[in-house]
Amino acid sequence: MNPTEQSTPDQNGHPGQQETVPPGRRRGIIISAVALVLVLVILAAGLYVWHGKDQAGRDAQATVSGETVAKGPTGSKTAYKELQEVKAKPSVADKEGGLTISAGGINTKAPNAPSVHVFVDPMCPWCGKVGRVIDPELEKMVKAGQVTVTYTFLNFLDKVSSDQYSTRVGNALATVAEQDPNHFLDFEAAVFEEGFQPDEEDYQPVSDQDLANQAVKVGVPESVAAQFAEGRYKDWVQKVNDYTITRTDVEDAKGEFTTPTIMINGRLWDISGAGKASGGLQHLDKALLKSLGIDDDKVGMQGVMPSIGSTGIALPF
Repeated sequence: MNPTEQSTPDQNGHPGQQETVPPGRRRGIIISAVALVLVLVILAAGLYVWHGKDQAGRDAQATVSGETVAKGPTGSKTAYKELQEVKAKPSVADKEGGLTISAGGINTKAPNAPSVHVFVDPMCPWCGKVGRVIDPELEKMVKAGQVTVTYTFLNFLDKVSSDQYSTRVGNALATVAEQDPNHFLDFEAAVFEEGFQPDEEDYQPVSDQDLANQAVKVGVPESVAAQFAEGRYKDWVQKVNDYTITRTDVEDAKGEFTTPTIMINGRLWDISGAGKASGGLQHLDKALLKSLGIDDDKVGMQGVMPSIGSTGIALPF
């Protein structure tokens, strides 16, 4: 989003008495004013952005089970180590907290197929808008063996809910991925369904039972949905978030991490540019298919593979 900046009118309607400011102090005031404006612009932007790297101390070399961490250097090694040490975590998740699915099932990759990695926070409105456009295409392609999809769920927007909504949704999705993976994609789409996804500016509580009902609606057994309230994977969701926001491979050109973020074959995909090139966010699915190298009418057709394969660079949209 590019917010419009508005100036606050002078409440008095006229300038007050001027004060003479020494040059040195004047420069200090100007610098302070500029800094304040920059802070306000960042706060008003409405983007869900995580800046910068972890502190040098947190980036120090760490070990897991006595061995040097071989994976995770793209982010904080300390945060990565803490993610590995979470006691309760879904066995189907990868070491960086991703939940991967293909035609072969959960935690599998489709042979010679492109990988699409989606980073979202369940409360993020733009994640919902993007998901409602591309999820139907991705699900058809997954079932046909045309693509491998990985989801990473974050929870930094817990701060705008009163009941850890993002954490609880991440826990629910992990539970379904672990126990009923056949309905994982359906449930992922259901939590972003318009009318169900809560408003982050006017949050109304969503109970665990509400989440369970939404899961059952798409075919998840009641016995699985009933486990959402246990919160088994809540700590894991938090550690996934803590690690992901330090990863440098998901940063944009400005060194920022935003949601939603999409990667194709391990490289960032320009969602904003794709939306503009395709004539609006509502056509983002068309841009995604172009980048993968597959025609609209071939989506869901087994044996017809996207042209970029599992290692190619996304094509222009």
